[in-house]
Amino acid sequence: MIHPHQIFHRSAGGFFMAKEIAFSLILLFILSGCTSVLSTSVVQEADDKISFPELQKLPDRYRGTVVILGGQIVETVVKESETWVQVLQLPLGAQQRPDITASSQGRFMVIYKRFADPLVYEKGRKITVAGVVEGGRVIMLNDRPYNFPVLLERETYLWKREEGYPAYGPGPAFQFGIGVGTGRW
Repeated sequence: MIHPHQIFHRSAGGFFMAKEIAFSLILLFILSGCTSVLSTSVVQEADDKISFPELQKLPDRYRGTVVILGGQIVETVVKESETWVQVLQLPLGAQQRPDITASSQGRFMVIYKRFADPLVYEKGRKITVAGVVEGGRVIMLNDRPYNFPVLLERETYLWKREEGYPAYGPGPAFQFGIGVGTGRW
């Protein structure tokens, strides 16, 4: 058993045990930022070499391939035996979180072979999804045909709704104000 005062004393090898602990904590912190919100098995199965513009241009070429995409939900439509979720693509950042500060390269469609509640899969919510490429579908968007890459959902992560001032993105926000008011306690 190590006594707490021994942690900061020089060991026989000339190293500080505190340095080893600090290094371990820093390494753990760095690695935790690189983890995925999706399961390890689906991440390993996914082809991360396919760019979104390439997938959008030739979706039939990648039919049957597992990919991971993310973005912001545009619309959720419940059909008889499935749910279609249209997503505005955003590049994925740390932990495969959609980067709201980056530019979108288009839209894609996710098909859920189940009921996905539109109040949960609501417009504006961030999503990361792993799915099997089904090909493409042409859907009218603003009275023009638009070719959507279509994924059959394998695994989904819905990000918590951002409260406060989402225009500033995730992270701490600080406010300062002075106010005067009248009223009773």
